[in-house]
Amino acid sequence: MSETPANGFRVVLTADRSLMADYRTVFEGMVGAGQTTSVPSVLMRVLVAPPVPSTGLRAVRAPLGLRRLEAALLDDGLPADHLAVVTPERLPRAVGTRTRIVGLSSGDPLGLGMNTSTMTGLTGGRSRTMVLFQRLLADVRRLKRSHPDVKIVVGGPGAWQLAQDPQAAERLGVDHVLTGYCETDAPRLFRDLLDGAALPRVCHCTWSAGDVIPPIRRPSVMGVVEITRGCGLGCDYCTLAHVPMTRLTPDAVLRDVRTNLSGDVRDVALMSEDVFRYGGGATHPDPAALLGLLRDLRDLPGIRMIQPLHANISSVSGFSDDELAETARLFRGDHASRHVWVNVGVETASGQLLRAVGGRAKMHPFAVDDWGDACHHQVRRLVRAGFTPMISLLTGLPGETPDDVETTCEWVRDLDGERVLVFPVFLAPIEPRIRPFGLADMTPGHWRLFQAAYRFNFRWNLKMLRQEHRCAGAPWMRRAAAALFGPLYLLGLKTLFALES
Repeated sequence: MSETPANGFRVVLTADRSLMADYRTVFEGMVGAGQTTSVPSVLMRVLVAPPVPSTGLRAVRAPLGLRRLEAALLDDGLPADHLAVVTPERLPRAVGTRTRIVGLSSGDPLGLGMNTSTMTGLTGGRSRTMVLFQRLLADVRRLKRSHPDVKIVVGGPGAWQLAQDPQAAERLGVDHVLTGYCETDAPRLFRDLLDGAALPRVCHCTWSAGDVIPPIRRPSVMGVVEITRGCGLGCDYCTLAHVPMTRLTPDAVLRDVRTNLSGDVRDVALMSEDVFRYGGGATHPDPAALLGLLRDLRDLPGIRMIQPLHANISSVSGFSDDELAETARLFRGDHASRHVWVNVGVETASGQLLRAVGGRAKMHPFAVDDWGDACHHQVRRLVRAGFTPMISLLTGLPGETPDDVETTCEWVRDLDGERVLVFPVFLAPIEPRIRPFGLADMTPGHWRLFQAAYRFNFRWNLKMLRQEHRCAGAPWMRRAAAALFGPLYLLGLKTLFALES
């Protein structure tokens, strides 16, 4: 199989550098992707998010979504020498006269994501994820001038932004946008494009629990593997609100992890909207299922870090203290001093507000008026078990009142002394009819909330980054950069909050 065909691959898949970067841990990836252009690009490019290495033209590691699509196209019969997943740096050499499709994955193509819109509002500049994606897209358009038969197809977790704004997609030169889990529909759509058929600009892909999830063929960036899909709790602000949660079997998870291990990716990140609900039902967990999966992972030779991503308060409540402690121990592995971070979606301490935006199932089994107290209790249980909860809060939810903001602010202050991170973010609605929240909407109460939250982040954020770097064996230059520039970055935020609040 030729690695450098003179006339290019028929299908080329890539992603912008905010996704296709050689992050060592998910925590580092979150820090990197959340930055704006106010941070010097050379610092991001060289120290925080260096390029993924390649073998020939093919990327050694790639975002999980591209790996799933790659596997689906190969399983559908596309010859292996017709397809390449490449880094942005290798893209010009991979596209040629034979190329018909360039597929791009994006996390935040228009800079509308909650995290990025918050950081651009607070620190200035533009969303780094948006800038890098649009820069990549400009490179593809230049290639298309020499190869006019190429179709530009965009998917990934941020595709909803372009689907909502087809005019922006057209303006940026995007031929087609694929939304949702696409492995089931993409092979047919790609075949149609290769045959010269016309497709709508926006294609909404469908996926159900009975559809096959193809195992990845090559390693994923940050060792990310899925353990569940969907969520299904119905929250108005979530793109997966109406996609029921489906569990991948332990064998399917282990197969993907072994593929990563074969490429010397020893750290695992478990992709799930609620890791503690693995194997359980819509509103209740199955602790034995998660513990069994973690034990199976720990039995694999070569595994180093295991990282959870997201958790819901109600699922945490279904674990006993002993089960939580055992879960944390299995995540830690040989790193006994590691505090395992996990993103916990509290969203607001006002149960009435959360119910009003479709969050009633998220609060089960707690009474609406008990939501704040229940969250406090479960967060503290996680801390005692050995986790560092990374609490997410949403500002600007429809119907939010000053009392709601003050209730959440007091809720944050009452966590004083706990080992937690707290990140309030601006609402980025998935419904075009709802106006997004922005810097101009910040009241003194919102600024007090941010100040209260960042007191925890100022204390623990750099410690968490150093810990993750150490456990993942990050290069000394990356550790040195965090030690040198991290305090300066936090000093800027401290000054901002002091002035505004």
